[in-house]
Parts: sequence; structure tokens; C-alpha cells
Amino acid sequence: MVAVVVHLATAGLLVGGLTLLLGAWHRGILIVPGLALLASGFAVCPRPGRLRPELPVLREPDAPELFRLVHDVADAVGVRRVDLVQLTPECSVTVTRYGLRRTPCLLLGLPLWAAHLPQQRVAALAHALAHLSPRHVRHGTLIGTALDSLAVGSGGVRTSPEARLPYGSLAQAWRAGDMVEAERHFNVRGRRSDLAAWAVLWIPRATASATRRLLIRLTRSATQRAEAGAELAAARTASSDAAVAVLDRHLARATTLEMHRLVVEARTFAGRRPATAGQEDLWAKLARHATRVRADQDTSRSADRENAPSAPRYTATVTLDASRRRRIEAELRDAQRDVALVVLRDGIAVPAGFEA
Repeated sequence: MVAVVVHLATAGLLVGGLTLLLGAWHRGILIVPGLALLASGFAVCPRPGRLRPELPVLREPDAPELFRLVHDVADAVGVRRVDLVQLTPECSVTVTRYGLRRTPCLLLGLPLWAAHLPQQRVAALAHALAHLSPRHVRHGTLIGTALDSLAVGSGGVRTSPEARLPYGSLAQAWRAGDMVEAERHFNVRGRRSDLAAWAVLWIPRATASATRRLLIRLTRSATQRAEAGAELAAARTASSDAAVAVLDRHLARATTLEMHRLVVEARTFAGRRPATAGQEDLWAKLARHATRVRADQDTSRSADRENAPSAPRYTATVTLDASRRRRIEAELRDAQRDVALVVLRDGIAVPAGFEA
């Protein structure tokens, strides 16, 4: 009901603004409120999702063995199949929706794919594809688009520190006094415009923020149950041990930091090596580093799981054997090289929680 009210309010802004603009032919005073309502409606209107254009997108003819594995996992989990797979430089496997029809696309993070063992990769696929289940209400069309609209509305008025000039010019600069006075007047006008915008729009922004918090709270229990179902689906599809191992944050942190180090190293010594050297062995180096981290890692968690007799144990229903893995690696070789080129060119953003 809350999501329906949000969509009705968005539609009301668009229809109201269009009605006032059509009525402005007879009364010109209606142009300003009509434009304001129409602009507000377009601002909070849900946008169709987009895929990153610089990253490779695979269809089933491009990688039939990979899609056969993804389809097997989707059938085991009990969700619809995906038509696209986009390779990304993030250490995660997720599902996003793009286009007006909100078509699902699997975002396959190559760092996670390189760092984890074959059955752990299957568990990551199962956990991600399980979010296509109707139980994940926040990912659905009705509530998901409502949350997107409220996120835009709640952040509609924010003071930007970049919209300020550095106060004070060099005393030796030509006409420094005039420059300082112009900077002061510009900053004063900027603060006045921020204050005026806050005074006019703080009520809509506060309403949108409160409604978004309410919608998140109302869907919290359903989201927790759906997340537990996704973990159970991963365990049933890839085995219990693989489902637990793929959630290891220590390995994800170590992989991300090693990838950041490899990018810095490649860009530092770029002039001394061939242009394609880093692209060819980036993922192989990550895999070797993950093997060392996994060998040195504390095994207390696995011991605790073995000492818990009440915990259910599941065996794998979808397996990634050696021959299948080699065929998939051959299909992904060119796309992996393209992603490595993007990573080495643009670098990666290390999350704040991963700082060494």
C-alpha cells in the first residue's frame, strides 16, 4: 500500500504539471507551477536500469557452457533464467535489472570468480540468482521502483561543498582585491540559494525520507526471510561447505586489496612492460594469491561447523567439474582481457572498510 501511494503521488505530479501547462494557454500564470510539478515528477520518476557500457556483455551464443551452468543453477534454485551476463571488476556476483521491462542480468565479478573454488562459484551464482525470487520484495517492480523514487526524493536538496570558490587569492596576484571581493559575493549568493531551496523543499524531502524509512522497515522481516532462503538455496545447490565458504569476508578483503596492489604495480611499471602483460595474468595472479590466503587462513570456523550436529548438511546438486571449468575459462578469456584492460586503465575503488 505504501508503494502504491508513492507511485500515485509520482503520477499525480506528472499529471498535475501537464494539466497546468495545458491550462496555461488561457492563463499564463499557471506556467510556473506547472513546470515545477512536471520537473518534480520527472525528478522522482523511476529510471530504467542501465548496464555499464565499458564492460563486456555475454549472450548465450558467446558462452554456451557458462550459460548452461547458469541455467542449471537457476533451475535448481527455482527462478527464471537470465539472458545476459556482464563481467565486472567487483568482488561480487549479483543480479541487476535493466531497461523498461526490468530484464534481469547477471553481474559476474571476475575477482570473486578467480579467487574461489569451483563449487564456491556455483554457490555464489545460486545466492545471486535466488534474489530473482518473488520473496525478495525489495527487488520487485512495485516496491523496488518505489524505493528508487524515494531515494531520489530524499536526496533532492543537499548542499554541495563543491559549489564554493576557495576564499582568498594571492596577495601578489593582479587585482587581488577585486578577486577576493568577487569570491565573497559568489559564496554569499550560493549560501542564499541553498537556504532558499532548503526552505522551499525541506518538507517534500523530509516526507520522502520518512516514507523510505517506513517502507524499509515494513519490508525488513520479508527481506531477512528471503536472504535466509537465498543462503539455503546456495547450500542445496552447491553444498553446505561451499555456501559457507563463499561468504568469507576475509578472503574478499584480501582479494580486493591484492587487486588494488596489482593495479598500482602495473601502472607504476607500465613503461617497462608490454601493454598486454598485465591483462594476461591479472586473474591468474589473483587466483594464486587467494590460494595462499586460503591455505594460511584460520580453520576455526570449519571446526565449529563440524562440532554442530544439529546443522543440516546438503550435498551439491549442480557441480562444476574440471572439464566444464576449462571450457568456461576458454569462453571467458577474451572478455576477461577486456575487463582487465578497464581495471588497469581506470583502477579500482577500495571500500573504506577494506583499508589496510
